[in-house]
Amino acid sequence: MMSTTEPDSKVQFDQDNYCIISNPFAGGRSKKRLLQSIEDAFGAENCLFLYTSGDGQAKDAIQSGRAAGLSRFIAVGGDGTILAIAPYLNPDQETLGLIAAGSGNGFASYFGYRRNVHQNLAILKRNRIKSVDTLKVNGQPFVNLAGVGFDAHVAAEVRSSQRRGFQAYFRAVLKLLAGSIFWKGKVIADGKEIHGEFLTVVVANAAIFGYGFHIARRALADDGLLTVVVVRRVSLWRYLFAIPFFLIGTTYRFSWMTEMTAKEASIHPDVTTLLQADGELFPSASSYTFQIEPRSLSLIIA
Repeated sequence: MMSTTEPDSKVQFDQDNYCIISNPFAGGRSKKRLLQSIEDAFGAENCLFLYTSGDGQAKDAIQSGRAAGLSRFIAVGGDGTILAIAPYLNPDQETLGLIAAGSGNGFASYFGYRRNVHQNLAILKRNRIKSVDTLKVNGQPFVNLAGVGFDAHVAAEVRSSQRRGFQAYFRAVLKLLAGSIFWKGKVIADGKEIHGEFLTVVVANAAIFGYGFHIARRALADDGLLTVVVVRRVSLWRYLFAIPFFLIGTTYRFSWMTEMTAKEASIHPDVTTLLQADGELFPSASSYTFQIEPRSLSLIIA
């Protein structure tokens, strides 16, 4: 397997101008000072600042960047902002860099970005480019990971609240763990079937949820494979005991988890169950089919 930390020497884009696409609502904080830091670092004459908050605005912003002759795009936000931008970029002609300014920043964290604008700017200036995979679920693209069950309910709970950030997610996790959010069904990964009752089933490209929460130990975002993580139903105290291990990435210790790599996978709940991808709620369906899109994104990495 290839390392996701090494750049691809054959992928190079010589350009000093940037199209910066910011989500003003990502992370629940104002981006004014952060955007000023970007302008100071690159120079106002080298930056085109555009905005997205959903409903196709990211696609329009990319088209505006192209019309201005730009091929280096910077996503300022979290996983949801990356999700809005990445599917519209041409990996042979355009690159994506990141400013980790969302709530969880799982995808950015996996590639070495911290929530520190100066560290992020240093990464962008080094311009180390890697061709990485993306995924699709029922034909709809995403970049980091998706989950059916618990994490989708967490995403729905946070969206319905007025709060953002770690406290909002932590409160949602505790609230939902205290309830009955298990579901029955089957999971198929390259023909192998698992039947049972689950807390969640995650399909990952990279390894990390937001806030450094490691869920997919085997995941490599450039290996042409997706990683399926099945979390079975067990007692509440076992999940609570496991949280520190998820934070340091040693989930292999738990017998109630199964991790598999595959080229394609599908999830079939007995009853329609919520799906989230990159922190966003996707349309619910009776089943979910996942496919890998190898090397479909040119990404600037640490």
